[in-house]
Amino acid sequence: MSSMPGKCFLDTNVFIYAIDSSTDLKKKSATARQLIEEYIRNEEGVISIQVLQEFYQVSTRKIQVPLSSRDALEYLQYISVLDTVHPDFEMIVAGIHIHEKKMISFWDALIVQSALSAGCTRLFTEDLQHGLKIDRLIVENPFL
Repeated sequence: MSSMPGKCFLDTNVFIYAIDSSTDLKKKSATARQLIEEYIRNEEGVISIQVLQEFYQVSTRKIQVPLSSRDALEYLQYISVLDTVHPDFEMIVAGIHIHEKKMISFWDALIVQSALSAGCTRLFTEDLQHGLKIDRLIVENPFL
């Protein structure tokens, strides 16, 4: 895991791995927790409202050992210290253009657009191709 300076966007799957207690995910979980702690500490981590929403949905419903609503809320509180992007109409329009141009899902395109709007140079995610470059943003899969 290279620690390059600059703002970095953390996608939902990073937070999901951090709280997932499945034994087969121990390595990913440790990587995710280390990443989150680092970016909270250096104050260069960025998320969006979408990440908070997806985290709640996935953590309470779609993992092997779901969190209680209360625990999910507590974790949201913890990660809400990160710089949070609030998408507006222009960002949604820009996201649609990225979705069409790059042939990626609309939801992934919104994540990319949020990262770009926040001035991030890196996007940590497992959902997009490692090394993909969109403008000044480079996609990195921290779990490779």
